[in-house]
Amino acid sequence: MQEDASTLPQLQVPSNRGDSNAPSKELQDVPGLLVIACVFAMAGGYMDAYAYLAHGHVFANAQTGNVVLFSVFASGGQWAQAVRHLPPIAAFALGVAAAKLLGVRPQKRAFHATLICQAFELVTLAVLAVVGARLPDACVVPMISFVAAIQFTSFRSIGPWSFNSAMITANLRQAISGLVQWTAGREATENRDKAIALSLISLFFLLGALCGGFYTRLEEKHALAPCVAIVAAGFLLTWRKRGMHIHSMLPPGAVVGTGASQDH
Repeated sequence: MQEDASTLPQLQVPSNRGDSNAPSKELQDVPGLLVIACVFAMAGGYMDAYAYLAHGHVFANAQTGNVVLFSVFASGGQWAQAVRHLPPIAAFALGVAAAKLLGVRPQKRAFHATLICQAFELVTLAVLAVVGARLPDACVVPMISFVAAIQFTSFRSIGPWSFNSAMITANLRQAISGLVQWTAGREATENRDKAIALSLISLFFLLGALCGGFYTRLEEKHALAPCVAIVAAGFLLTWRKRGMHIHSMLPPGAVVGTGASQDH
């Protein structure tokens, strides 16, 4: 998937123009962001496995799969089966639009829009974990698609590299591309780091899907509970990263929350 530039905060420390150390500062911020990316990739894999197994074999995140399945059923005249794959596609599109609209608002603090999106995702999944088993599939899957879209749109880059926490195809492509260029000796350090980072994100997506598949088969009624815990962990890590970023932007001796400096 080719991703365009976004005005939504991308969870990376903004660099100052004319700062010759900006690239190194951006790369120094990668490890902390990579941890958060892996956590949300795991949540993305979990959500899709849960939705597919527990709610009618319809994908929540993988809209390519929904388009293909819609086309397969429609080509065979099975319209009742085909139309089940349309609501998640529409919900995913609405989620992207909602996150974009939130992101274009002026933000006074870094990570603000991203944290709002993550908080909404956390609350939605928590509600579905409690009442989702009593709701129709046509309601549950689009709700998951919506929060998967805002998760993907609100956090989709770590340092210089873009990634996707809702699907694996783009991550796998970039990991393989980085690996090939690394072994060919082209910008070896950068491509090595890129290959490792995107491979880890892909691995955690796989682990999330495995956990989602296993736990859904084990305890379908409350299968979203572990996913809620994963997203909560990601939210707390993002909140901590936001605090660290705000602290790093303060002048020496400044008191957080007052804007004043301490006299020494």
